[in-house]
Amino acid sequence: MRTQKISVLLKKRFAAPNWVKHKEPREVHMFVDLLLQEFEEIRTEVKQILPQGILRKHRRTDSNGSTASSRSNPLRDDRLNRSNTQKARSQLLETHLAKLFKQKMEIFTKVEQTQESVITTIVKLSLKSLQEFVRLQTFNRSGFQQIQLDIHFLKFTLKRIAEDEAAVDFLLDEVIVSTAERCLDPVPLEPPILDRLVQTKLAKTSEQSMPS
Repeated sequence: MRTQKISVLLKKRFAAPNWVKHKEPREVHMFVDLLLQEFEEIRTEVKQILPQGILRKHRRTDSNGSTASSRSNPLRDDRLNRSNTQKARSQLLETHLAKLFKQKMEIFTKVEQTQESVITTIVKLSLKSLQEFVRLQTFNRSGFQQIQLDIHFLKFTLKRIAEDEAAVDFLLDEVIVSTAERCLDPVPLEPPILDRLVQTKLAKTSEQSMPS
């Protein structure tokens, strides 16, 4: 079953490297490609057996109720980028808790018998599993930055797969928070570096998907 394959994929990803000795990230890890491939194959299979539902894109909103861009993130790097590690971690957790109370979001809603509902639920459960695997590890700064980069890339790519964008973004943020909690020195990549690495990966992915 494909959900089991995703579970094995996550387990291998976090059991294989020594996260305390991780080297500085230079690109999005190939694990992300494999995960997205599994999601795409699940989507293809689900489309063959379930009807399409009403498209409902649940966008993240800020405190004023306006729609926020996926790049507008309360957990962005400037929250972490402090010389004092404890202060950075504390601020990150405070922001996360404030967002929890502010949004009062239902992450796992009732699963409907539609393509979108089933696919989105599988994505959400996979991200929740990802968070649990993170909690079993200890990361150095570079390991934390690798997870930060991979999650940032997923924020762009999961939009075309999962319907509930706000909940998916929230779960991705939770992975970052959990990684920071388990990191010895949670100093993030600088935003320009992070964006450059993500854009490079997006361009490469676009080229590979073009017909020859």
